[in-house]
Amino acid sequence: MARFTRKGDANKSLESLLDMEKATRGAKKEIERQATRKLIPGHGLEFNNLSYSVIKKQKKEGVWIKKETYLLNDISGQAMRGEIMAIMGPSGAGKSTFLDALAGRIAQGSLEGSVRIDGKQVTTSYMKMISSYVMQDDQLFPMLTVFETFMFAAEVRLPPSVSSDEKKNRVMELVTQLGLTSAMHTYIGNEGTRGVSGGEKRRVSIGVDIIHKPSLLFLDEPTSGLDSTSAFSVVEKVKDIARGGSIVLMTIHQPSFRIQMLLDRITVLARGRLIYMGSPTALAAYLAGFQRPVPESENSIEYLLDVIKEYEESTVGLDPLILYQRDGIQPDEVARTPVPRPKFTPTPQHSKHMISLRSTQFSNGNTTPKTDSEYYNSGYGNGDEEEDFDASLERKTRTVNINTPLSMQSGVYPRLASHFYKDFSVWIYQGVTGTPRRPTWTPARTPGQTPAFSTSTSHYPTPNLRTKSSVALFSPAPDSYAATSYEEFDQILDEPEHRNKFANPWLREVGVLSWRTALNVIRTPELFLSREIVLTVMALVLSSLFKKLNEEDFKTINKLLNFYIFAICLVFFSSNDAVPTFIQERFIFIRETSHNAYRASSYVISSLIVYLPFFAIQGFTFAAITRYILRLHSNVIYFWLILFASLITTNAYVMLVSAMVPSYITGYAVVIATTALFFLTCGFFLKSSQIPPYWKWLHYISAIKYPFEALLINEFKGTRCYHGEAKDLSPGPLGEIKISELHKISAVTQQANCTLIGEDILFTMDIHQIESIWVDIGILLAWGVLYRLFFYVVLRFYSKNERK
Repeated sequence: MARFTRKGDANKSLESLLDMEKATRGAKKEIERQATRKLIPGHGLEFNNLSYSVIKKQKKEGVWIKKETYLLNDISGQAMRGEIMAIMGPSGAGKSTFLDALAGRIAQGSLEGSVRIDGKQVTTSYMKMISSYVMQDDQLFPMLTVFETFMFAAEVRLPPSVSSDEKKNRVMELVTQLGLTSAMHTYIGNEGTRGVSGGEKRRVSIGVDIIHKPSLLFLDEPTSGLDSTSAFSVVEKVKDIARGGSIVLMTIHQPSFRIQMLLDRITVLARGRLIYMGSPTALAAYLAGFQRPVPESENSIEYLLDVIKEYEESTVGLDPLILYQRDGIQPDEVARTPVPRPKFTPTPQHSKHMISLRSTQFSNGNTTPKTDSEYYNSGYGNGDEEEDFDASLERKTRTVNINTPLSMQSGVYPRLASHFYKDFSVWIYQGVTGTPRRPTWTPARTPGQTPAFSTSTSHYPTPNLRTKSSVALFSPAPDSYAATSYEEFDQILDEPEHRNKFANPWLREVGVLSWRTALNVIRTPELFLSREIVLTVMALVLSSLFKKLNEEDFKTINKLLNFYIFAICLVFFSSNDAVPTFIQERFIFIRETSHNAYRASSYVISSLIVYLPFFAIQGFTFAAITRYILRLHSNVIYFWLILFASLITTNAYVMLVSAMVPSYITGYAVVIATTALFFLTCGFFLKSSQIPPYWKWLHYISAIKYPFEALLINEFKGTRCYHGEAKDLSPGPLGEIKISELHKISAVTQQANCTLIGEDILFTMDIHQIESIWVDIGILLAWGVLYRLFFYVVLRFYSKNERK
């Protein structure tokens, strides 16, 4: 194997450099033979040169700057059928990001590299069709039993061609396979309801996603939060799934020794780079080859994580580990004993116009970027803040040349201009051997920046990434070994053109989702009974406060106006309880629809269908109690229909807000603020003629305006006479009384005690353009339909479980 030399020996003779080149060529051949044994082209899940970056902001000298930070950097490997591949590494290593990249949960254009299944490229839609993804958190309905949860998964994941008996048999087999027979009829449970244990809940989450027997199974931290026994039981069941012919990949954090024995191969990451990929039993020999043998009575995986941490905190960085994994290059004496990076103390701010005497590293006349260690020894770091930003995840376009000493690559000491003379023989050697002066690769996606070039063939290269936004592939094919190994494969695996994305037709989805929603509502009394109790109690309270509203005097007019506006506001504000309810369901919806379990439109319609009878009961309860206790003149059917339509519309609005906000606290704030604004502009406090022209539009989009006007029309329309003194109408919402045209032509007004008629009340409240209960109800329901449509759009296009 090729070995590096120390910095003190940098000034070598040409003979020694030529000898080093021969040794390096022999090492390359040995590495190629090892790679051939490790990878089996055309089988299983292959990933090549996967890289994923985000833009991070940092404040330097009072100015915000942006940097492209790589969470994954040039990762290649393979996962085979019938095996479990565990993705491991320290915190922040990129484990979950890597799993998302393989599962197609990263937006197109952000991920670079290629993913193949059995040697063929795949699209994101095809990946979702054949795979399942088990999230780290158990997103399940707490009031469903284990059997009901599996049955629902079977109903939406299996096509109608599978009979009900076959679905039940599939569920029973799954229950037995996952060891859940004793908990089959137990509720899932939550903090307030006792249910299955944590390990059993995790197995239920896995079972929901494998009911349709996917070819690939991705699991994010399946043992998180479980005790050792439960964690082993979960991985043991996952092992059985893999033995059935599936490809299983999962992230896991420091597994126990028993769990390690169940793993077929492990992938260890650090700062988005690949450190090790292979069998866990071969890790000890691998570390021994790195000249860091595992101490006796110590776990090899834990020891590797300690070694990674040691190198992360040293001046040489992770370069030696990455080089050894990729090229089999063993570290020299300096790299074997990494020196901890010194802690930096704040330095005085220098003038922006001060000239730095520190030059950049010379390399064939081109500038090479600094490695991690060079950066921290250059004196420009300003402590932990810059360390986290510049070195934690950012892809370094560093160049490592095995033909030059390690000291010239690792940056243990800063590169000064004087090194030009010490390395003069290397320059001559490169001229003799014909080392190219130009880079052999082109940096990808570095707009607005001058790329840093390599001076020779790099063994720590930046991936050769090409983005083809016009091709709807899961990821573009890189110019890597896969591109040359798969020239015979031209096929791209995608969903069949005439295949339906969903297993079941739309109507069946609506029926199954309605069944589940109804079970949840019935078993969660607070979803229905709490609002029913509130409306019943408030109806009785209002009936005791507003007495004898059937009298025909001026005092009764003000009481009626106050009663109806409070009734509508009560209905609207009582619907706020749907905010936390849907926010909890939203995560379940995202999990289930991420692999096309059902349509977003089916979910929207089914929730409306289930809640309609409950809204009807709630509206009728309030209308009946107040109508007959207060002896209102209004028609009880119209009164009920107005409240019914109000409940439908306000529920749609609350669902829309819940789908757009990140938390229920924000949802409450938005719903309460907008409802208060609707209340202010509905026509009770400020009549339409009193609202400024630039705020007039708020009056027409107010969802409270239309039911309030409908209730007043239901109560006052006609020639019913009201009598009394003018002082009885103030203070009140009427203000200056306006006499309607009907008052002038009606014979009823000729009576001595008929000062006002009901039509005068409507005319004074600016309700005279369209006096129709049905029009107001129609407009109110139209707003409800519009809110539901927006709710569907948000769910369909913006509630996706993928990284941008």
